[in-house]
Amino acid sequence: MKRIVAIRVRGTPKVKKDIADTLTMLMLTKPHHAVIIDDRPTYGGMLTKAKDYITYGEIDLLTLELLLKKWARKEGDHPITEDYVKEKTGKTLKEFAERFLNFEEELDGLDIKRVFRLHPPRKGYKNVKRGYTQGGSVGYRGSAINTLLRRMI
Repeated sequence: MKRIVAIRVRGTPKVKKDIADTLTMLMLTKPHHAVIIDDRPTYGGMLTKAKDYITYGEIDLLTLELLLKKWARKEGDHPITEDYVKEKTGKTLKEFAERFLNFEEELDGLDIKRVFRLHPPRKGYKNVKRGYTQGGSVGYRGSAINTLLRRMI
Protein backbone atom coordinates (compact mmCIF):
# COMPACT_ATOMS: atom_id res chain seq x y z
CA MET A 1 0.00 0.00 0.00
CA LYS A 2 1.00 3.60 -0.57
CA ARG A 3 0.16 7.00 0.88
CA ILE A 4 -1.55 9.33 -1.56
CA VAL A 5 -1.89 13.09 -1.28
CA ALA A 6 -4.93 14.72 -2.92
CA ILE A 7 -5.04 18.47 -3.57
CA ARG A 8 -8.15 20.40 -4.57
CA VAL A 9 -7.35 22.48 -7.66
CA ARG A 10 -10.68 23.95 -8.75
CA GLY A 11 -13.39 25.88 -6.92
CA THR A 12 -17.06 25.15 -6.32
CA PRO A 13 -19.13 26.81 -9.08
CA LYS A 14 -21.07 24.37 -11.26
CA VAL A 15 -20.03 21.25 -9.34
CA LYS A 16 -22.54 18.38 -9.55
CA LYS A 17 -23.99 17.40 -6.19
CA ASP A 18 -22.54 13.88 -6.12
CA ILE A 19 -19.05 15.22 -6.91
CA ALA A 20 -19.44 17.97 -4.29
CA ASP A 21 -20.44 15.30 -1.76
CA THR A 22 -17.38 13.23 -2.68
CA LEU A 23 -15.11 16.26 -2.25
CA THR A 24 -16.70 16.90 1.16
CA MET A 25 -16.13 13.28 2.19
CA LEU A 26 -12.48 13.66 1.16
CA MET A 27 -12.42 16.87 3.27
CA LEU A 28 -11.37 18.90 0.23
CA THR A 29 -13.81 21.77 0.69
CA LYS A 30 -11.75 24.62 -0.80
CA PRO A 31 -9.05 25.05 -3.46
CA HIS A 32 -5.47 24.42 -2.30
CA HIS A 33 -6.58 22.10 0.50
CA ALA A 34 -4.69 18.81 0.70
CA VAL A 35 -5.30 15.53 2.52
CA ILE A 36 -3.19 12.41 2.85
CA ILE A 37 -5.00 9.10 2.39
CA ASP A 38 -4.04 5.53 1.56
CA ASP A 39 -4.68 3.72 -1.71
CA ARG A 40 -7.53 1.41 -0.68
CA PRO A 41 -10.18 0.81 -3.38
CA THR A 42 -12.80 2.94 -1.60
CA TYR A 43 -10.61 6.02 -1.85
CA GLY A 44 -9.67 5.05 -5.41
CA GLY A 45 -13.30 5.33 -6.50
CA MET A 46 -13.68 8.68 -4.77
CA LEU A 47 -10.51 10.03 -6.39
CA THR A 48 -11.68 8.85 -9.81
CA LYS A 49 -15.08 10.49 -9.33
CA ALA A 50 -13.55 13.84 -8.30
CA LYS A 51 -10.63 13.73 -10.76
CA ASP A 52 -11.79 16.86 -12.63
CA TYR A 53 -11.46 18.98 -9.49
CA ILE A 54 -8.41 17.49 -7.75
CA THR A 55 -4.92 16.26 -8.51
CA TYR A 56 -3.35 13.36 -6.65
CA GLY A 57 -0.34 11.07 -6.50
CA GLU A 58 2.09 9.24 -4.23
CA ILE A 59 3.90 11.38 -1.65
CA ASP A 60 7.58 10.82 -0.87
CA LEU A 61 9.39 11.11 2.47
CA LEU A 62 11.07 14.49 1.95
CA THR A 63 7.87 16.18 0.77
CA LEU A 64 5.86 14.66 3.63
CA GLU A 65 8.40 15.91 6.13
CA LEU A 66 8.29 19.45 4.66
CA LEU A 67 4.48 19.37 4.58
CA LEU A 68 4.19 18.34 8.22
CA LYS A 69 6.81 20.85 9.35
CA LYS A 70 5.22 23.80 7.55
CA TRP A 71 1.47 23.08 7.38
CA ALA A 72 0.46 20.58 10.09
CA ARG A 73 -1.80 22.35 12.59
CA LYS A 74 -3.02 21.49 16.11
CA GLU A 75 -6.37 22.65 17.47
CA GLY A 76 -6.47 26.42 17.63
CA ASP A 77 -4.51 26.65 14.36
CA HIS A 78 -1.11 26.36 16.06
CA PRO A 79 1.75 24.87 14.01
CA ILE A 80 3.47 21.75 15.30
CA THR A 81 7.11 21.75 16.37
CA GLU A 82 9.82 19.12 16.63
CA ASP A 83 9.32 19.16 20.42
CA TYR A 84 5.56 18.59 20.03
CA VAL A 85 6.15 15.54 17.81
CA LYS A 86 8.74 14.21 20.30
CA GLU A 87 6.29 14.69 23.19
CA LYS A 88 3.38 12.98 21.37
CA THR A 89 5.18 10.06 19.71
CA GLY A 90 8.65 9.85 21.27
CA LYS A 91 10.19 10.18 17.79
CA THR A 92 11.63 12.97 15.68
CA LEU A 93 9.59 14.40 12.81
CA LYS A 94 11.69 12.48 10.26
CA GLU A 95 11.26 9.17 12.12
CA PHE A 96 7.53 9.78 12.43
CA ALA A 97 7.24 10.56 8.69
CA GLU A 98 9.10 7.33 7.80
CA ARG A 99 6.87 5.27 10.09
CA PHE A 100 3.77 7.01 8.70
CA LEU A 101 4.74 6.16 5.11
CA ASN A 102 5.29 2.52 6.18
CA PHE A 103 1.82 2.40 7.83
CA GLU A 104 3.31 1.92 11.31
CA GLU A 105 1.90 5.27 12.59
CA GLU A 106 -1.11 7.43 11.76
CA LEU A 107 -1.58 11.21 11.75
CA ASP A 108 -4.16 10.78 14.51
CA GLY A 109 -1.24 10.03 16.85
CA LEU A 110 -0.17 13.67 16.53
CA ASP A 111 -3.65 15.13 17.19
CA ILE A 112 -3.41 17.38 14.14
CA LYS A 113 -6.04 18.51 11.65
CA ARG A 114 -6.46 16.18 8.66
CA VAL A 115 -6.54 19.02 6.12
CA PHE A 116 -3.44 20.96 5.08
CA ARG A 117 -4.26 24.48 3.86
CA LEU A 118 -1.58 25.28 1.29
CA HIS A 119 -0.54 28.33 -0.69
CA PRO A 120 -1.35 28.44 -4.40
CA PRO A 121 1.62 27.01 -6.32
CA ARG A 122 4.45 29.33 -7.30
CA LYS A 123 4.24 29.96 -11.06
CA GLY A 124 0.60 28.76 -10.94
CA TYR A 125 -1.18 25.73 -12.34
CA LYS A 126 -0.87 24.88 -16.03
CA ASN A 127 -4.54 24.51 -16.96
CA VAL A 128 -7.20 23.52 -14.43
CA LYS A 129 -9.60 22.23 -17.08
CA ARG A 130 -7.31 19.61 -18.64
CA GLY A 131 -6.00 16.35 -17.28
CA TYR A 132 -2.36 16.07 -16.27
CA THR A 133 -1.58 13.73 -19.17
CA GLN A 134 -2.92 16.34 -21.62
CA GLY A 135 -0.76 19.14 -20.25
CA GLY A 136 -3.17 20.32 -17.55
CA SER A 137 -3.24 20.13 -13.78
CA VAL A 138 -6.09 17.85 -12.70
CA GLY A 139 -6.21 14.08 -12.29
CA TYR A 140 -3.60 11.48 -11.40
CA ARG A 141 0.03 12.57 -11.67
CA GLY A 142 1.94 9.85 -9.80
CA SER A 143 5.15 10.93 -8.12
CA ALA A 144 5.09 14.27 -10.00
CA ILE A 145 2.71 15.45 -7.26
CA ASN A 146 5.80 16.04 -5.09
CA THR A 147 7.11 18.83 -7.34
CA LEU A 148 3.70 20.54 -7.24
CA LEU A 149 3.52 20.16 -3.47
CA ARG A 150 6.99 21.67 -3.00
CA ARG A 151 5.84 24.69 -5.04
CA MET A 152 2.89 25.06 -2.66
CA ILE A 153 4.83 24.69 0.61
